[in-house]
Amino acid sequence: MLFKHKHLLEELRKKGSRATGEILSLTTLGESASLKGAFAPDEDLTKAWTDCRMVLRVVPEDRAEPPFEATVLTRIHTAKFQGSHVPVWYDPSDHSKVVVDYEADVERVMTGLADMKRRSGESDRLSHRTDQQLGRAWTPIDGVLVPIEAIPRAGSGRVQVTDWPVEAVHEAANAAVGFVRENAAMLLPPRDGGWDGWFAGHDFRIFQSYGPVPATDRGVDASNVRIGVALAVISALSGRMVRWEVAVSGVLAPSGELSRSASLSDVVRVARDAYSQRLVASVGNEHELGGVSSRVRRDLEVVFAGSLKDVVRLSLTKHVVRGFQPPS
Repeated sequence: MLFKHKHLLEELRKKGSRATGEILSLTTLGESASLKGAFAPDEDLTKAWTDCRMVLRVVPEDRAEPPFEATVLTRIHTAKFQGSHVPVWYDPSDHSKVVVDYEADVERVMTGLADMKRRSGESDRLSHRTDQQLGRAWTPIDGVLVPIEAIPRAGSGRVQVTDWPVEAVHEAANAAVGFVRENAAMLLPPRDGGWDGWFAGHDFRIFQSYGPVPATDRGVDASNVRIGVALAVISALSGRMVRWEVAVSGVLAPSGELSRSASLSDVVRVARDAYSQRLVASVGNEHELGGVSSRVRRDLEVVFAGSLKDVVRLSLTKHVVRGFQPPS
């Protein structure tokens, strides 16, 4: 059936006419999907399908032609119900030849899912801008842009990483908080009595505020956590939020320098796909910029930093958020 369906679809795309089919009834047939579908990414709808028989009310694009009913055997990739609509092709001279364009249908659905994801990402960013959220920074890790949050509270100087069961991430978070503590005079605003006593009497909770937690199996990706944690800590204690459109990348070295990340093209793609408008990357990756196509970095400004101090200057807002109370 599927071979004949594909053959007829190709034939009618060449010599037939397009229409919209309203589903009057639908009956599933036999087994569906494939073994590959079980291992396919959620956003790839082409690996699973359902074979079915549909009775359609076909409405031609050419309004001079009247609607007609047809019964078709086809496959669908997403759930359909009575009253749903599917794109179809038909032979104007033989209304028994009607075929559902399941490829166009799944492309339409996937485009809708991508648009929904884009709107969700924009919503997260916009809410951050309006909520004036301190202590949050975004950094590409394992192929996703991770929002890292740092929240201080009274304690005994510990760093607690929650909902992220990877030892390398815990080590990176402890190193980041320790670096900010040791270099507080350079990175944080002046404070009566200094910062060391304050850090000794407070804990930091480090976590990912939304989205899928990356696996971080690779050591380099775990190291990238450090720059995000350090920036989030500085934001929480300085009252200056990380600009909502900025993503940061690079490995924070013990010296405070920002070492290169594994691949500039990868982090550029992740930052752009998550609707960042500026990526702050390590100067060690600057020579790779020419190899990143203009299409990949479209609508994304890429700037380079040599140290955490540079990252702070390029990422944080200039002014303290309204109502911020300095740590006492």
